[in-house]
Parts: sequence; C-alpha cells; structure tokens
Amino acid sequence: MKGTRIVFSRNLNPGKYNALDEQAHLLGKIRSEVWQSFGSINGVGVNHRTVRTDWVKSRDFSPLPAKAWKETLRDALDDIHLYETACKEKVRKQIHARFKQDKDRKKYFGLLKYDRWCENLLLCRWMRKIKKHGRNHTHNQIVLENGVYSQFKGKDGRTWLKIPSLIRRKRIAIPLNTNADLHGMLRLIIKDGMVEVHYLANNHKHASCGTFVIGVDKGYSEVFADSEGDFYGQGFSKLLTPISNARTEKNKKRNKLIQIAKKSKPVKQARIIKNNLGTKKRNQQNRKIKQQIRSHCFKAVHSVVDKAKDVVAEDLTRQIPKKNNWKRFNRLMNQWTKGAITEALETVIKARGSRLHYVNAAYTSQMDSNTQLLEGKRVGDKFYHVNGEVKQADTNAACNIKQRLKDLEIQRYTPYQKVKQILLNRLHAVKELVPLHEPVMERPPLLDSSCNLE
Repeated sequence: MKGTRIVFSRNLNPGKYNALDEQAHLLGKIRSEVWQSFGSINGVGVNHRTVRTDWVKSRDFSPLPAKAWKETLRDALDDIHLYETACKEKVRKQIHARFKQDKDRKKYFGLLKYDRWCENLLLCRWMRKIKKHGRNHTHNQIVLENGVYSQFKGKDGRTWLKIPSLIRRKRIAIPLNTNADLHGMLRLIIKDGMVEVHYLANNHKHASCGTFVIGVDKGYSEVFADSEGDFYGQGFSKLLTPISNARTEKNKKRNKLIQIAKKSKPVKQARIIKNNLGTKKRNQQNRKIKQQIRSHCFKAVHSVVDKAKDVVAEDLTRQIPKKNNWKRFNRLMNQWTKGAITEALETVIKARGSRLHYVNAAYTSQMDSNTQLLEGKRVGDKFYHVNGEVKQADTNAACNIKQRLKDLEIQRYTPYQKVKQILLNRLHAVKELVPLHEPVMERPPLLDSSCNLE
C-alpha cells in the first residue's frame, strides 16, 4: 500500500526560490489555458496524448522545459476528469431516483460510464447543471515525472534534489530536510518561501488487526466511543476548543481591520494589508494544528483496530438538517476535522487488514439499544432506557450503529424520513402485541438485547 509523503526544503536561498516561483507561474498559465479549453463539455473524453501531440506541432512554450509543460498538461486534464467523475456520482443518484426499471437505469449508467452523456438531452442537462465550467487557481506547482530530476546526498547526509530550470542545461539544487530517497512522480508546491515536495512511498507494515466486530460513534469529547463501552482519543475537545475559540476571536479582529482598510485611503489601506493582514504566520500555525489533530485521530483509530476486525461507523457525509442551534458545535467540529477522522479510519483500517462498514446514521443516538426501538430518552451524555437502565449516550449510539449493520430494511442511503417511519412502525407493531395487563417496559425486545453480533 502506498501513501503520500511530504518533505520540505531546508535553508533555500531567495534566488532559487524566485527561479522556482517564476517557473511555477508560467506552468500555472498552461493550467489556466487547459481549464479554459477543456473545463466544460469540450473536455469530455479528451485524451492528454492527443492534445499534447497537437500542441507539440503548433505551440512554443519556451523557455519552459518540454517535459515540464507536458506533465502539467496531463495533470490538469486528470483534474478535469476527476471533477467530471465526481459530478457523475451525483447524476447516478438522480438516475436511480428518476427511473425505477433496471433496464432504463442500465441504459443511462452506460451512457455515463462511456462518456456518451452528451448524446442524451436529459443527461446532458443534468451534467451541465452540476458540472460548472471550472477555473484554475493553481499557479505555484511544478509536476516532475520520474527521470527528469536527480538527487544526491550532502555532507550532512540529507537529500538534495536537482530539477531543470528555465535556463537550458542548468539545474536548480534544492536542499531537503530528509535523508530519504525520492521515487516516482514528484509534485513541488512553492509557497511562503519554502518548497513542499510530495511523493509516493510504500507504507511500512503495521500490526495485524483484532478479531471482534465493533461499532464506533464519532464524538467531540473523545474521537470514538465503541459498542463495548470503551473510549478512544480522550481529550479531543480539550484540543479542539481552545484552537477554535482563538481562531474565532482572531478572525473577528481581522475582519474589523479589513473593514477599516476598505474605508481608508489607498496608502493606509496598502499599509494595513501589508503589515496586519498577512497569512504566512497563520498558515504555519494552521499546519501545526492540523498535524496535531491528525495525530490524535490516527492514534485513536489504531487503538480501535487493535481489537476490531470489522469496524462499523456512521456515514456523516450528509449535513444534519434543521440544526441551527448546533452552530457553535459545527464551528468546533468543522468539516476538515470530520474529514481527518474519516481519513484516519479508512487509511489505518486498510493498512492493517481490517474492514470498514458504513451504515445509516439517522436516529442512532435516539434509539434504545436494548430494544432497538425509537424509545428512551437522551439527556446530555446519558441515555435512559425504558427498563430503567442508564448508559453513556455515545456507547448507546455505538451499539445501535453496530446492530444496524444487519438491518436489511434500513440501508446506508435510506432517507432519514423513511428511517423514522420504519422505526415508528416497529414501535407501533410491538405496542399492539403487548397484552393490556403487562407494562410496556417489560416487553421482550425485537432483537437480541446484546450489542454483540457474535
């Protein structure tokens, strides 16, 4: 299994940085031209080799190295095709909802798969509505294929990278902060006086996974709570809350300065923007903060996989509707943090040979895990069952998530309205079966009261 590694330049002098920045800026113009020409319906089914052959015959990109602009062309077209693939996923859901016959679905899925959706008016309208004409905003990247660059070791054992420059037969040597050997395609990102080098490397082998089936509920005070009653990544809220609150206060003051600058004269406005509204220090702080959060999430996932062969998690790709009172929580648990948890789950589980199952998250925190019915009451971090038992709310939700894996009626993409109706129907059916002389709380559950699937 391969993963992306990032190394940084070390003590790069300004002359080399300016030369790299100039080359990246010229390559950014090529990216912009590619997006302008092929970012819409004109890019459907376009092969980068065909475009490259035409441009070699008719264009002159000097002083750029030939392999540099060719690789940039390929990378930009790959980005366009990736964007189109993401749009196709949304159209596939529309096809599934619109057509009920398998024959019709198969027909439209085939048109999408083989890039023939332009021939169908309905698919063309859906795709053009979702796939807007893209624009390039990347002017600081250089993509290098294998064989274009060379490397050597310095006196201190660190790696130096040599890449072509805009001057013929002259290379730029970049000192790196690592002693690792780089392989394959490289992506250089030039920003804030430094150079980031992204490359693929083989991940080292991890310890094998556990043997249990465990449901996990993503939380805020901790990263995960599982169906066995254990908690992983405790102290997560202590890490996120000060960071988020400090960022909020700083951005409030920053916005005040922005408004003052807008109302000021040009000279004062330029002075405020230069001295008070920079992003270099903020970006460095954000990079350190993100590394801390990712490290915390990965440690928690490794602890889960130590005892789990199958991990059942809730699918939180959709936003929770009508939760305006959760504005502060959404700020604290922002989309990037949720993405970091998901990335840690998928990466570690795949690397260690475990399996990840996503289930529908609707009403998992409001159900009684003992009866699997929509009853009981959650108050704060406690859940009160109908039989009088009190359980930690996140543990109760994790049990429901685990049991939902075998629920054939509630699928991963079932709308939450339909999930609610299914749960209410089950509750009414049980109440009708209970004799009048028996209390409701003493009825037997629909499913096994244990949270274990084994």
